[in-house]
Amino acid sequence: MAKLDSVIGFEYNSYEIRAVEMTKSGGMYNLVAYGTQALESAVVEEGFIRDAERFSDAFLTLLREKNFNAEDIVVGVNNENVVMRFASFPKVPDDKLRNMIFLQAQEFMPIPVQEMEMDYLVVGESVNSDDQEMVDAVLVGARKAMLEQIINVFGAAKKSIYDVEPTAFAACRAASKASPDKCYCMLNVSNGIINFLFVKNDTMHTVRSISIPEKHFDSVQNIYKGEATPEEITEVVDMLVSELNASLSYYSVQHPMEMVDVVYFVADVGNARQIAQELQASVSLPVETPSFYANLGGAIDISAYNSCISMAIQALEG
Repeated sequence: MAKLDSVIGFEYNSYEIRAVEMTKSGGMYNLVAYGTQALESAVVEEGFIRDAERFSDAFLTLLREKNFNAEDIVVGVNNENVVMRFASFPKVPDDKLRNMIFLQAQEFMPIPVQEMEMDYLVVGESVNSDDQEMVDAVLVGARKAMLEQIINVFGAAKKSIYDVEPTAFAACRAASKASPDKCYCMLNVSNGIINFLFVKNDTMHTVRSISIPEKHFDSVQNIYKGEATPEEITEVVDMLVSELNASLSYYSVQHPMEMVDVVYFVADVGNARQIAQELQASVSLPVETPSFYANLGGAIDISAYNSCISMAIQALEG
């Protein structure tokens, strides 16, 4: 890919869009624009852009009002149409690995692979119970229909898509650079999905993704709309505590010699810190709502833009 001088890092959920514009000069990264824009009801549903015209209007309004100028954009996605799974495969020569993983991927993915664009990240090697050498990988699949919508919408807005990636990966990249020596759990919540990613030494060791349980779905939606009652917040926190403890227990069984240092709670909602504080009261580990790029914002809190900034920096690094 061509080297960029400026780029927009962008993400969206059912209620708003969020973006930053970054440049690189003299080896330094600069935050030159950032902002959010609310989306009208039903513009985005279940991860799909249902109304491309109103989505584009919101995007162009954000660019105009916040003085964005870059032509290239990295789009972050985090919804039910993006599936991440940790999987192990028999070790084979490097030139055969890709074909083998793609042939066996359906065993791990809940969506037909022919409906997805698939990729994978090799994260290590292991030995199974039969003493067979294995290759450990994180599988990533995204529905083709969703990706086609993204391409069409931003093409109509005269923007060039440089890359599309899961925002959870971008958040982990930011965390690993900020805390390279820590073993951490990234608890990444969107309005449709919850991701648990365990990372040490910049390597993912476990990935667990679940859809929001149906009985909690309305409460999570109300949190994202800023309309949740205290009882609904408590309900969602209790659900997150249960799922987090289950994930921590699973990780400790799989990696008995590794101690998790911290849980990074990342959610694109305004009351993320309140939820993290309530999580902290029920979890034995530190729970933080990190601002990995606080130095770029000065006195301004830009923690909500962690993933956007990470994606933009990755693109500028080429």
